[in-house]
Amino acid sequence: MSTKIVIDCDPGHDDAIAILLALASPEVELIGVTTVAGNQSLDKTTRNTLVTLEIGGRSDISVAAGAAAPLRRDPHSGSHVHGESGLDGPVLPTPVARPVDTHGADFLSELIEPGVVLVATAPLTNVALLLERHPDVPERLDRIVWM
Repeated sequence: MSTKIVIDCDPGHDDAIAILLALASPEVELIGVTTVAGNQSLDKTTRNTLVTLEIGGRSDISVAAGAAAPLRRDPHSGSHVHGESGLDGPVLPTPVARPVDTHGADFLSELIEPGVVLVATAPLTNVALLLERHPDVPERLDRIVWM
């Protein structure tokens, strides 16, 4: 039996690979993805997530955009590492899928239930907003794994 996971990420190359590894693993079932500004701006990390899922053959997995900036400081990107797109290097298609019309923190709350693991590979802004907006989540959340 596989473990259901939700990934909160900011693709970049590292998070794109994490998504692809999750899709390929028989040990996990990826049930949703949320994005946050980090390695690049929120619009770019969301685009990168959508295109990564499409390349992985799983554009059916819903994506929700979350926080566009940190809660208590100015945003900084990782463009010096991941490039201006966040996934510089290969020429990637424009994704066909679109994110759901729900803030990432609220989308996480919808998906969190016993047995679902939250995997946070990005700045923890969406996780902070999740806990602030939905104080019942810790009772429903078995585990958070973060990088």
